[in-house]
Amino acid sequence: MTIRVFVVDDHPIVQQGVSNVFEDDSDIMLVGAAETLSSAVSSVRTLRPDVILLDVRLGDEKVASAVTALRRAWSSSHIVLFTAHPAHAGIREALKAGAIATLPKEIAPIQLREAVRAAFAGSLQRGVLEPDWLTPRQREVLEGVASGMTNIEIADQLRLQPATVKAYWQEAMQRLGVRNRAEAIATAYRLDLL
Repeated sequence: MTIRVFVVDDHPIVQQGVSNVFEDDSDIMLVGAAETLSSAVSSVRTLRPDVILLDVRLGDEKVASAVTALRRAWSSSHIVLFTAHPAHAGIREALKAGAIATLPKEIAPIQLREAVRAAFAGSLQRGVLEPDWLTPRQREVLEGVASGMTNIEIADQLRLQPATVKAYWQEAMQRLGVRNRAEAIATAYRLDLL
């Protein structure tokens, strides 16, 4: 079964980013996106998505009202607040109105996929998801990379094989959704991992 996802966000770059995250997944498909609540409500009635990723800042709309309107349009959708502002004042009311959880927009692609699957299954925890970005070992490798060490130097320090360090590093980059060392370090600082 394919999980049908709909994005409500007034930034096209976010819509495109979410689309890119799911493009290689066989079990998750982005079925549509909208920049305004009125167009979202209309589309949701027709498309009937399983999961809706809703930005908490959508023009002048109150997020709790947006949740209510989207639930009226298709009550079977699981609405997840998707935000760069996890401390937004409207989140508590939006959760009371029927949103099931809040995800930070900084979430790694792999964790977004897992969160969508959990939302669909009804197992996503209420409240703000504070993802475990990296395992303790991946974090140690990241710290070594950030300090300028090579994989061989990190391997010596952690008493691991260089191939093992490389594997941890590749997993860490995948979790962070980055392609190289510079992006990984910048992202890690932004997420307070370093």
